[in-house]
Amino acid sequence: MKIKAILTDLDGTLIDSIPLIMASDKEAIEHFGFKVSHQELRDLSQMHSREIAFHLMDTTKRVIDLFAFINYRRRTFLKLLKERKHKDLWWPDAKWFLKETAKGFKIGVITGSRKMFVKEVFDAQTKKSVKTIITSDDVQHKKPDIEPLLLALKKLKLRKSEVIFIGDSEQDGLMCQRLGVKFIAKEGGISTEHELRKYNPVFVGKNFSEIKSFIDNTHF
Repeated sequence: MKIKAILTDLDGTLIDSIPLIMASDKEAIEHFGFKVSHQELRDLSQMHSREIAFHLMDTTKRVIDLFAFINYRRRTFLKLLKERKHKDLWWPDAKWFLKETAKGFKIGVITGSRKMFVKEVFDAQTKKSVKTIITSDDVQHKKPDIEPLLLALKKLKLRKSEVIFIGDSEQDGLMCQRLGVKFIAKEGGISTEHELRKYNPVFVGKNFSEIKSFIDNTHF
């Protein structure tokens, strides 16, 4: 069946926000008296704030104020995001990709971030290229659950065979695997190429130029 829409992740895929996520996680973790290795931090940074807090409490048997942790981490990330957004937050060819790809496909963004963060990222011109944005505020079950993907399909009025999803994390790959959606893995984000290949991507690209060339020249 013909591909009619390109769906994409935000953090680590369209924008280079993984260092900001890891920095905010590290600051929150240390602020509440925990210590983690760099590898543990990398793994935790794929989780949401609540999950990180529960993990820290479960592994150390120490109770902290869950909501204080969540709010501290969110405030820290938002501060870093605002500082970075007018510099080089977007990957160099990401906005170009959205604008050009929107000429032939519907574009959707599915992110684990909240609306407050997404609002800081998109300028009006770039947002025009996007038909729908699904944030963590729009669903009860976040990635890697299939709910965000199902909601995007519903809003775009498409079947799963009519879309491709681009992502940089194992959560993205797992979500696509669970629903049976074609997955394009983009390097440079939170997960390594080796980790991404476990989810049988139809293509692995280093940048959006490579990904667009693959989409334009492939008959699905």
